[in-house]
Amino acid sequence: MTYQLITTNEQLNQYCIRMQNITRVTLDSEFVRTRTFYPQLGLLQLFDGNNVALIDPINITDWQALISILMQANVEKYFHACSEDVEVFLHQFNAVPLPILDSQILAAFLDNPLSSGYATLVQKYLNVELDKSETRTDWLHRPLSDKQCQYAANDVFYLFPLMDMLKAQLANKGWLSAAYEECHNAVKRRCEMVPSDKAYLNIKNAWQLRSEQLGYLQKLASWRFSYAKAHDIALNFVVHEEVLWKLARYQPTSLAELASLGLKGREVRLFGENLLAMLASPADKIEPIKRMISYPDYKQWASKIKEAASQIALETELSSELLVARRHIEQLVKWIHGELDNTQALPELISGWRGELFKPYLNL
Repeated sequence: MTYQLITTNEQLNQYCIRMQNITRVTLDSEFVRTRTFYPQLGLLQLFDGNNVALIDPINITDWQALISILMQANVEKYFHACSEDVEVFLHQFNAVPLPILDSQILAAFLDNPLSSGYATLVQKYLNVELDKSETRTDWLHRPLSDKQCQYAANDVFYLFPLMDMLKAQLANKGWLSAAYEECHNAVKRRCEMVPSDKAYLNIKNAWQLRSEQLGYLQKLASWRFSYAKAHDIALNFVVHEEVLWKLARYQPTSLAELASLGLKGREVRLFGENLLAMLASPADKIEPIKRMISYPDYKQWASKIKEAASQIALETELSSELLVARRHIEQLVKWIHGELDNTQALPELISGWRGELFKPYLNL
């Protein structure tokens, strides 16, 4: 396969000029994320239907021409499993190339597993076997080999015929508009930013802490979240979440106690005094975290929804895995109890394409 490796601003601008009249484009990104808070972009791939471009970001400083094209609402952007790519675009360009269609989501409406890989779908629908030997390659190492570039090019080249086939089958079955909606919702969820003062909610076993302890955990988790973002360090490489939980639980008062609770020597030197200061000052009392099993009707609603999903799956040939996930059940139960943020839309199970299917069964 032929491809163009783009390494300069001028080459990128020239490629964008040739893309001026496109109505759709396939995209993918290769990145590395081991010890960093943000994904580190190693390569950006595009296919406009005529030319495959592999954009090496290392020496490119002017992305505006590309961003302008990718932000055009009349240009559909095709990805496979786009959630991490969305995060790459948000960090690299502070923008998301809407509208996005995700072949993984479209394939799920045709009774493929929600986690179907790109190579699996290309093999199934196009009868093409892709070489995936470069899946775990280091995309930040230079120079890139031709084998790496061929692998990256394949990830966008076959998306056009794959998406054409998926869209045609979905149109015949009447699920194409629902698939579009599902792609939109998936991207919207991925774009939602966790505020630093809510970072404590993602700490494992936070629900076990009492109100005052949760107040300290909120302070500690907010500090860690802000520090990790500012220094581009993965959260647990700042201070591990298990250690944060212990600090909030036991509220140590000395550097020696910090070390006894699992803080490493380097972390004690870097953060010890700051952590002790946070623990020494009063913390707000926070309402204890309510687990889903604490809702008296959670199990009944979960059972009712799963039974409805099974019946709908029989009637529609959609998989139960696609129809309902645990977050859908939890969202609905919280809404029933008036515990969703007032700014949030109706739960997904009673709105959009799911609402049309589930409302007759849920009597809401």
